[in-house]
Amino acid sequence: HFVKEVQLNQTLEIPCLEDTTSENLSNYPLKWLVGENGRKEELVIKEPSCPAMYTNGSTLYGQRIHLGVSNTLKIFPTKLTDDGRVFSCSVVYHPERVRMSSTIVRVFGK
Repeated sequence: HFVKEVQLNQTLEIPCLEDTTSENLSNYPLKWLVGENGRKEELVIKEPSCPAMYTNGSTLYGQRIHLGVSNTLKIFPTKLTDDGRVFSCSVVYHPERVRMSSTIVRVFGK
């Protein structure tokens, strides 16, 4: 688990796998999820050589999320409702080999 701190109304960037720098994640399917109170919701699904698909079901993140360079999740603007949420990125290298990274967001007012 990682913790990211961000100011209210700023852009938040969360790397997919913080400790992975050399591997090219664009060769593998990946998913961004957001969780709270045991529930997880898919935000972005990315298949190799296909554009990212954003799930429209999220009223909280609908127009605020974007998949950035190196598959980072960008959220703009950050809101108080983002505080304490857990954003997870999972990469499927092989059906039996999945790596997942989770980041807890802390939002601070100015």
